[in-house]
Amino acid sequence: MSSTPTFPRLKRIFLYASLAASLTPASAWADDAKALLKSMSDFLTAQKTISFTYQSSLEAVTPDFEKLQFVSSGTANMTRPDKLRVTRTGGFADLDVSFDGSSLTVHGKNLDAYAKIDGKGSLDDLIDRLMTAGVEAPGADLLSSNVYDVLMSDVTEAKHISSAFVDGVECEYLAFRTPEIDWQIWIQTGSQPIPRRYVITSKHVVQAPQYTLEISDFKSGADVAAVAYTIEIPASAKTVDLSEMQSLDELPAAADMGEAK
Repeated sequence: MSSTPTFPRLKRIFLYASLAASLTPASAWADDAKALLKSMSDFLTAQKTISFTYQSSLEAVTPDFEKLQFVSSGTANMTRPDKLRVTRTGGFADLDVSFDGSSLTVHGKNLDAYAKIDGKGSLDDLIDRLMTAGVEAPGADLLSSNVYDVLMSDVTEAKHISSAFVDGVECEYLAFRTPEIDWQIWIQTGSQPIPRRYVITSKHVVQAPQYTLEISDFKSGADVAAVAYTIEIPASAKTVDLSEMQSLDELPAAADMGEAK
């Protein structure tokens, strides 16, 4: 006999789940979600040095309403308040990015080109400058000096949905809404309340494309391996403007998104 639930049984499961959810006061959901998010924020901002590996995916919708997903992976090293080294490799870009507190360097290995922007400041200053320049970096919110305030900006609804598992690790699953986007986060339980999964949904864009960030191999303090916050640029690499660095925001040029056959 098949163990696959029948449709009537599935309907009952969803009905019971909805009923159980309705018995929990919305205010309790919101209070739990905010408290868990604040614990994560306090933990992250207390770490002077962190490193992790990640996988990210960015969805795009074509003019024919086909949803495509572009996946990249890489590493991140950060030393507060003003040092960052990030690598990202995907199907259209191979980037090495470094900020040493005085300048930002972006090396496009696959392009044999690099861009450099002078500007002294903190990581918060850097994130603000990139946003002003039109560079989208959704996961950068988790690196700010006050993650809670940044993430809670414009939030109109917060929910602690349930416990869950990400890559075999127990987490608390939270969901938040703003006028423009919905976002979800899975926070590891225990003494290291780190974000394991972060999803942003552009709910007013056709087919609601999502950005997903998954974090693993998180280390902090003395467990973080030494890393250089300067990039050795090959002599062959040409200097370009930051705007010329293709796929900096993880999306390929429209011409690279495949042709129908």
